[in-house]
Amino acid sequence: MGVTLRNYSLICNQGTSGVNEDVIGITPFGAWVLDGATGLNKKNLVSKESDAKWYVNWWDEYLYKNISSDKSLKVILGEGIELVTKVYKDKLNNVDIEKLDMPSSSICIIKYHEKYIEYLILGDCSLFIKNREVNVIKDARICKFDDSVFEKMNSLEGLENMSFDDIKSSVMDLIISNRLKRNTPDGYWILEFDKNAIENSIYGYIEIENDTKIMITSDGLSSIANRYDIFEEIELIDLAEKFGIQYIYDKLRKFETEDYKTIKFPRFKVKDDSSCIYLHIDKN
Repeated sequence: MGVTLRNYSLICNQGTSGVNEDVIGITPFGAWVLDGATGLNKKNLVSKESDAKWYVNWWDEYLYKNISSDKSLKVILGEGIELVTKVYKDKLNNVDIEKLDMPSSSICIIKYHEKYIEYLILGDCSLFIKNREVNVIKDARICKFDDSVFEKMNSLEGLENMSFDDIKSSVMDLIISNRLKRNTPDGYWILEFDKNAIENSIYGYIEIENDTKIMITSDGLSSIANRYDIFEEIELIDLAEKFGIQYIYDKLRKFETEDYKTIKFPRFKVKDDSSCIYLHIDKN
C-alpha cells in the first residue's frame, strides 16, 4: 500500500424507498461506493427485502476479501462477476428471468498501490480528486438517458397538480426503454452480470501525492450539484474539506424536503439513498 490515511468521513443514508440499496466500504487497501438498482418489475427473486440490497451486499463482502490482492481492479471485478453470476443463478434455480428483473449497481472503487491509486467506475457514481487541482471523474454516458426522462417529466401537462407516483408512471415507458440499454454499446455500462462492462468502465490511475483529498459519491449525494444546482460540482470536495460531508448532505435533504412533491426538480425518488466517502491521504 502506498498511502497514509490522515482522516476520513463516511455517509450512507437511506432515502424514501424503504430499503437502503447503497453500500460503502473502506479498508487499508482501498474504498468503494455501490449504488444498487432494483429490477423495474419490482420482483424480489433472491431476497425477501430487496434483490438490489442483496446484490450490493454480496459485492461489499467480496471486495473486503479481495481488494488486498495483487490483482488489478479489472481482474478483481471480472472474477467477481463470474462468481456472483453463479450464485445468482443458483438462487434462481437456473430459471430464466427478464432482464428488467435483474438487480444491478453503479460502483466507484479505488485501490492503493505503491505510487498511484487505481480507480474504476461503472454507472453514475462519481470520483473527486484534489491535489494540485480539482478533478471530477465520472461516466457521462448514463446522464443523457436520465436527462431524457427528466425532460419528459418537466414537459408533463399539469405537472404541478400531479402526485409523485403519477409523474413517474407517466414516464415509465421511457424509464424501461433506457433500462434495457444497460450494458449495450449504444447504451451505458453498469455492474451487473456481464463481464463486458469491465472493459467499458471508466478506468485509470492517479499519482499519489501528499495532502490529497478524495471523495467518492453515489448520485444520491452528487445530485445536489449535477441535478439540483445548489452547488457547482467542482466545489463539492472543497465544501467537504472545509465544512464536512454532513454539511453537503444536510443541504441536500433540506432541499428535497422542501420540494417533496418533486415539482421544481422531477426525479426518480423523492429522496434517493445518499452515500459519500471522504479521504485525506499522504503518500508513504
